[in-house]
Amino acid sequence: MQTDVSSDQLSAAIGKIYDSAIDPALWPDALEACCGLIGATLGAINLYDLEDQKKNFTARWGGDPYWIELLQTKYVKLDPFWEIYPTFQVGDVANTATLLKRLGAEEDEIRQLPFFTEWAEPAGYRDVAAGVLLRSSTRSGTFELHTPPTRDLVGPNELAIAALLNPHMRRAATIGDLLDMRSLATAAFEATLEALSAAVVLVDANSRILYSNQSARTMFSAGDPIQSQRGVLAAREMSATTAIRDAITRAALDESELGYGGIGVPVRSRDPQTVLHSIAHVLPLKSGMRRPGLSLGAAAAVFITPSADSASPPFEALAALYDLTPTEARVMIEIASGKNRATAATALGIADSTVKTHLARVFEKTRTSEQPELAKLVASLTSPAVIRASS
Repeated sequence: MQTDVSSDQLSAAIGKIYDSAIDPALWPDALEACCGLIGATLGAINLYDLEDQKKNFTARWGGDPYWIELLQTKYVKLDPFWEIYPTFQVGDVANTATLLKRLGAEEDEIRQLPFFTEWAEPAGYRDVAAGVLLRSSTRSGTFELHTPPTRDLVGPNELAIAALLNPHMRRAATIGDLLDMRSLATAAFEATLEALSAAVVLVDANSRILYSNQSARTMFSAGDPIQSQRGVLAAREMSATTAIRDAITRAALDESELGYGGIGVPVRSRDPQTVLHSIAHVLPLKSGMRRPGLSLGAAAAVFITPSADSASPPFEALAALYDLTPTEARVMIEIASGKNRATAATALGIADSTVKTHLARVFEKTRTSEQPELAKLVASLTSPAVIRASS
C-alpha cells in the first residue's frame, strides 16, 4: 500500500500507538503523530452508541474544548450519517465522500445542514480520515483524523494511511482495555501483570517464555488452552500456534508490519463442548519510547483471555489466524460459502476484479488453492465447538 509518508514517520507514529496501550496518558501524543501524517488538526478515538446516538471520546488530541463540548451536548444527534454508521465493519476506512456515497446524498445538500454550517465549519473541520476498530450490534469504535479547510480533501493517500494505522490502533486499544486503562510503571511491571485476570506471557523473538503471570501459569499447568513446549509458547492447535508465533516474529523485526495477524487469535480449549474459547493478542515490546524498558529481552507480550459472550465474528478470527485484511477475510467467507467471484462481488459491494485480487492473496496466505479448502478452514471456525459468530 503506497503512501507519501516515509517509513520513519509511520514507524514513529505506530510506536507511539503501542506505547499508549501500556500508558493511556500517551494517547494524545500518539494521535498528534497520526494527525501529522495527513495534516489533521483533531485526532480522536471514539465510541459510538448506535442506539442512543451518543459519541464519547475515549482519547483526543487537538480541537477547541468549546466546540468539542458543543458537539457532545447538541450537534452529535444532528450528525446526518447515523443511519449508515452501522453498515461499516471492522477494518473499513472512510472519508466524508465515502459517507456521502453510502448515504446516497449530494454533498452540497448535506453541507447545508446545521451539523456542518453551525458546528463543523465554525469549528474548523472539513473532512475526515476514519477507521473502524470495533463493531457490535449497538456500538462502533473508531479512530478519526479530522482535517481543516486549509488543506486538500481526504483522498486515496490519506485513506491508505488510515488503513495502515487501523490494525495497530485496534491492537493497542484492545490491549489497553484488557489492562483496564492503567499505566504500567517500569518498576512494577511484573507485579501489575500478576494482578491481571487475563493471562500474560512475555516472550523473546523465538517465542521462548521469559515470564508468565499467575493466570498464564495456571493455564500451563493444565496444558489448556495455551502450553509451554520446552519453554516455547504454543496453543493446542497448529493454526493458532503459527499465528501467534508469526505475530511475535514480526513484532520483533518490525512492528509496523504486524497487520491484522495476532489480534484476537482464537485459541481452542480441550473441551469439545465449550462454545466460547479464548483469544490471544500480541503486543510488541521492542520499539517505542515506553515499552523496551518494561522487560529486558522481551520481544512481545501475549495476552490470553476468555472470549466475551459476543465472540468475534468469523472474519475477524480468519484475519487473526492468517494475517488477512478484513476485506480479504470477507472475500474468503463468501467464496467458501460456494459463491463464484461475481456473486461474491455483488454481496460485498466491490468489483469482480477486486475480489480476484483479494482471493489471490487469500490463497497465498492460507496456503490453499481451491474453494473446498477455504470452506474447510471457515467451517473449523464456525462450528459450535470453536467460536460463535456475533449477530
